[in-house]
Amino acid sequence: MALCKDQEVELSFAESQHIELARNGNEANGSRTDRAIQNDADFPDGGVNAWRTALGGFLAFVASIGFMSGGSVFQSYYITTTLSSSSASDIAWIGSVQLWGCFFFGIWGGRLSDKYGPALPLGLGTVFMVFGIMMASISKQYYQFLLSQGFCVALGMGWIFTPALAVQSQWFLRRRGFVVGAVMSGQNVGGMYLTGVYKILFPGLTLIYQSGVIWPVLTNKLLIDNGMSLGWTLRIIGFIQLGLMTAATLLVKPRFPRTSNIEGFPIRQYFTHKRTIAFTIALVIMDLGIYIPWFYITPFTMTYGASASLAFYNAAILNGGAFVGCHALGIVADSGLGFFNCLTVATFASAVVAFAWIGARNVGGIIVWTVAYGILSGALQAIFSPCLSLLAPTPEVTGSWNGK
Repeated sequence: MALCKDQEVELSFAESQHIELARNGNEANGSRTDRAIQNDADFPDGGVNAWRTALGGFLAFVASIGFMSGGSVFQSYYITTTLSSSSASDIAWIGSVQLWGCFFFGIWGGRLSDKYGPALPLGLGTVFMVFGIMMASISKQYYQFLLSQGFCVALGMGWIFTPALAVQSQWFLRRRGFVVGAVMSGQNVGGMYLTGVYKILFPGLTLIYQSGVIWPVLTNKLLIDNGMSLGWTLRIIGFIQLGLMTAATLLVKPRFPRTSNIEGFPIRQYFTHKRTIAFTIALVIMDLGIYIPWFYITPFTMTYGASASLAFYNAAILNGGAFVGCHALGIVADSGLGFFNCLTVATFASAVVAFAWIGARNVGGIIVWTVAYGILSGALQAIFSPCLSLLAPTPEVTGSWNGK
């Protein structure tokens, strides 16, 4: 359809793509398609509420997914110390469950965000995540860590992940790639701006500045260098997460007024949309392999002669590369290449680099590989949400589509 003459605007490549995708597969529901096109023409792409929402999403990712991104630090520590009687594959289930929870529980988090606003799922997610961390701080046996740091934290992260990410697509279209990438990079930055607070709390703590998350650096310093107990390390992390998530919940604001009149899960609409189904299957296949190095890079580095300290910091190097990738690919997509084209190229390139891991057999080679894989995997993580948002029939249900 054509916009009325007095409503004509110059649409960017991304806007045109969104409108075309809104049309295709939605011909049977003309009113929703018209609504999607009108909303596309009126995207704020800036303003106080839009940027405060982006900041809130960034803080949420620092607190939640950023903690998970440093999972290889806990993996190595548990293998060598706390859970030395358990196998590495058993311990890896703790991080694997967290990753699974981000996507599985994100289904309900995204739908609740569309229906009642993001504050509700963000608040619930904060409660479960912090409670799980606190329970892990008093855990002694493997099953206790799996239930607390695994399942309970996973539930919280799932409620946080989708609302904090999907709500950005309600506010931004021309800058969507950049903003979503910036929000996703919160998992990689991991709270570097809290350095001053850490200095006050831990006078003997000397932070190593990396472009990655501070969670692996902080955990390494407290557990290894300062000899602090695992329990107090986890409690400190839990309190930091609580503060970050409180700020995030207050900052994130939905673009559309909340309403309880939205139907339940649009199961029929979702499963009859061929493009969405095909893209979801592709994402599942991609996710089966992309995160493996994130949990094994630290012990892998130690296997080939790196010191314990350097091996721990390699997790931060991986996140530093991902930080660059999150921003770079989003900017390229916004500039005209398109989200789906960028995702295709980045997926192929990351697969090639993943096979190159086989040839990394010395410390220098492993670090170079870590940087390259970090950039590409970070790009992949940042670009899938804008793709899903483009497939959504209207901007109001981006949370549900991202949760799927």
